[in-house]
Parts: sequence; C-alpha cells; structure tokens
Amino acid sequence: MRRIGLVILSAWLCFAVLVTGFSHTNEAFAQQRTITDTVQFRLVSAVDFKPLSNARVIVVGQNGRLLGTGLTNNEGTWSTRVTVPLDPRFKDIGVVTAICVANGHNENVVFEVPVKQGTIQPVTLYPIKPKLRNEASATLGQLHHLDVIDIVNKYAQQVGLTKQRAVAGELGYAPWGPTARQGR
Repeated sequence: MRRIGLVILSAWLCFAVLVTGFSHTNEAFAQQRTITDTVQFRLVSAVDFKPLSNARVIVVGQNGRLLGTGLTNNEGTWSTRVTVPLDPRFKDIGVVTAICVANGHNENVVFEVPVKQGTIQPVTLYPIKPKLRNEASATLGQLHHLDVIDIVNKYAQQVGLTKQRAVAGELGYAPWGPTARQGR
C-alpha cells in the first residue's frame, strides 16, 4: 500500500513539474508588443551649455542588453533607431537607459528615456573639478507632459482617487487628490 502511495505521489509531482514547465514555456512564446523609433540625444556641458562633440552615448534596454552606442557629432547630437518592448505603464511608449560620457566631464545615466516618435533627449554633463566629488550623476528622461498626465490618470483611476477642485485659469484642470472613493 505504501509503495502505491509513493508511485502516485511521484506521478503527481512529475505531472506538476511538466505542467509548470509548459506554462512558463508558453509565456515565453507569447507575443510581446514592441515599438521601433529613433531617439536623438543632445549632449551639452554644464559650464557653458555648448554642445559636446565626440561624447559617447550607450543605450541599454529594460532587459539590461546593450542596444547601441555611438559618438556625438559637432552639434553634440547622436541618433539611434531602437526596437524595445512597449512599457505597460504608458500608451505606446518604450523606454531605455542612456549612459553618457565625455572627456573632461563626469558621466550621466539617464533613466526612462522614452522611445516614441520625435524623442529628443537633452543631457547635461558636469565638468570634472579636482578635489570635489566627481562621480556619475543620474537624471530622468524627457517624458512629454501629456505622457506624464496619462500615467498619473491611469493609476489614480485604478486606485479610485478623487479629483481636487479645478485650478483657476487652467482650462478645467483639476489635480488628483489623496482621497479614494468609497469602497477603496
């Protein structure tokens, strides 16, 4: 009797492992929506806001993979075309991370650089100054104000927040407040 119980338990465990493995495999084959577009980076020095030529831009995807790298031209710009998964937080936008370096300047890592039509990402690099704290800085990508409003609306509605009073002179704009509707 005990032997039959062990056989049944072993068979059940094998079945569970197979089912779990197949479900993860199916998830991997699921179609993921992507976006392909060009992102332009404009690098300037914080000293005089003049363009930084021959600065390096490294573009990294959400999965940590290197998507591209290049040097800025005489106007301090470099463009690249990338294909990335759509970020589910936004409507038809993907995001990348950019690492920007230039001679005589500290590095700057720009997180959440949007990948969508017309993206121009400004980046300011700070010069190296002896005997001061010289290290990489971090900034956020240049998300369009309408994209920021969309993400705020999306999650405020999911949480069930209520709006504050409209702001005078703001064409009916009313910011979200911290109070949730009843039942939330």
